[in-house]
Amino acid sequence: MRNIVFLSALMVLQHFVYAQEVNDSIIYHQNQRILQLLESSKISTQIFLGYRYYEEGNGNFNEFSVKRGYINFEKSLNKHLSGRITPDLTIDKEGDGEGDLEMRLKYCYVELKDDDSYGVFTSPKLLIGEVPTPFIDFEEKVNTYRVVASQYLDDMKIFSSADFGVTTTVLLGGKVDEGYQKTVSNAYPGKFGSIAVGVFNGGGYHALEYNNNKTFQWRLSVRPMPERLPGLQLSYAGAHGKGNTALYPDWDTHTGFLSYESRRIVLTGQLFHSLGNHEGSLADSLGNSYTAKGLNAFIEVKFLKNRFSFFGAYGFMHYTDYAGADIEKTREIIGLAYHIYKRNKFVIDLNRSISNGKCKGVIEFMFELAL
Repeated sequence: MRNIVFLSALMVLQHFVYAQEVNDSIIYHQNQRILQLLESSKISTQIFLGYRYYEEGNGNFNEFSVKRGYINFEKSLNKHLSGRITPDLTIDKEGDGEGDLEMRLKYCYVELKDDDSYGVFTSPKLLIGEVPTPFIDFEEKVNTYRVVASQYLDDMKIFSSADFGVTTTVLLGGKVDEGYQKTVSNAYPGKFGSIAVGVFNGGGYHALEYNNNKTFQWRLSVRPMPERLPGLQLSYAGAHGKGNTALYPDWDTHTGFLSYESRRIVLTGQLFHSLGNHEGSLADSLGNSYTAKGLNAFIEVKFLKNRFSFFGAYGFMHYTDYAGADIEKTREIIGLAYHIYKRNKFVIDLNRSISNGKCKGVIEFMFELAL
């Protein structure tokens, strides 16, 4: 009887040992699959949050707010093929969900790239899907204060920062000195500049397509003195197509952009001329586009071992509608930033927008969290 009980217990024990080995094997293979999935993957966030005090005419109000949030998921399948998905978090300001944090996609694309050189062309890339537009993506790498406001032509609805389509970029003449890339900027590091061109729906990443037109956008940037002044670039960018309405208003934008980047100073200056805009709102009720002209400038000066920055911007746009009314819009920004670690910073700024004498202003105390 004892032998029978002993053998039965031994068989049960062997069963549990075998089952544990199987479970351990399954868990091991699952962990290996997770590690393979995470290999060559990158997850990062960029969140703007803080306190805002508004002044509009004779009234004012204030709020704690998550101004914007981006979550980047990037995965490299091999050295030539990768993908990116970036949800965009923002406050819903209308409808049943007013006041909620809503999520939409800012970027969702496949990237094909080659790190080799082909004559003067270096590191060509092709992006397909919901992609950055040629000029705004370049400007955001120079003026890194998206925590305060959109780039000027994006804010004025001339361009959108992203759209559905296809875009290609290429560097010119190899890459600029590695010391400059490490201490100043490694964005678009072409020794003699870079080129970006693309074809898009035209309405931007947050709009449906309301016509059958596709728009063409481009940017050409040149470094005239890559050895002595690698931070100096001259850019010409623009767009040609139709505004995103059923009336097909003309859209033809041209802008010249000068930028200088160093460890302590960043400067930009811009002149632009635009017939219509990407969303078709710069036009009358019959679809006749207005002609807008303007300028924009930005400065950042770093001090105290680059831990602090003073920054400011001024933008101006003017157009005359077909009723003869002159429309003028200006944007003024001044602020102080404390750089915590890499892109993480705390910002105090005053941001004013003036449209035909009506002023709206906001004082902000914002954190940019880049994790």
